[in-house]
Amino acid sequence: MIALVFLQSVAMQTSLCTMLEKIGLFRHVYGAHSVGHSLALAEKHPQSIGFYSVSKSSRNLASKHWLAVGDKDEEAMLAFSHNASGFITSPFDEQQVRCTVEHVKAKHYCHKRDVQFNLLVKGLCKQYGVSESALLATLRQQLYKNAQPNVVGIRAENGWCCLNPADIKWIEAAGDYMCVQTLSESYIVRTTLCHLLKRLGEHHFKRCNRSVAVNAKYVMHIEQKLNQQRVVMRGGEAFKITHKYYYQYWHTG
Repeated sequence: MIALVFLQSVAMQTSLCTMLEKIGLFRHVYGAHSVGHSLALAEKHPQSIGFYSVSKSSRNLASKHWLAVGDKDEEAMLAFSHNASGFITSPFDEQQVRCTVEHVKAKHYCHKRDVQFNLLVKGLCKQYGVSESALLATLRQQLYKNAQPNVVGIRAENGWCCLNPADIKWIEAAGDYMCVQTLSESYIVRTTLCHLLKRLGEHHFKRCNRSVAVNAKYVMHIEQKLNQQRVVMRGGEAFKITHKYYYQYWHTG
């Protein structure tokens, strides 16, 4: 993203350009030396973010997304009446500038996403010969049908947490507790294996024995060792498979 800077004070403009380059949030930082130069830069870089002194002509100088620079409350009020996305006070503080820039960049990306979505909708309507309202209604209906929560709340020893079943590698019983091993850490949960699998959705997991269930997506292979079938996980962990669960879950692959 590109920053365009045009301030009434040359010293302030130089200071702000230097800070923006130091922060590194922009690919390029351009300082304008006149009104005409500022307008030319804004026209050349329509998706840029502008930094302008507050004046009655700010509306005409400003990029689509712009930040006002000043030090008075009246300037801030005038800037926001001209649709400024933020207000930076001088002397410049790096933390304030960084936070304000991040905020306007987020607004910029949301606007860009909305423009892309609207173009996509118009294209689909033209392609299939339907109205926009009919297409959006169909999309909402499909979203409602397919929407399912992808996380499950469980109460672990350190409090409640939300887990995505797809991120769980295996579950192992230890007495009245279950050790739930995820991609990043382990959770100790007081419940039964059957109840936990029912909540997580059993289609994610295959039972190995009465105490262990593994997520099939993290299984590397099945091996036989000393007449005992074992499932070997991608991380090298291995769990024995009893005769009952082998024929129930594993013998078909």
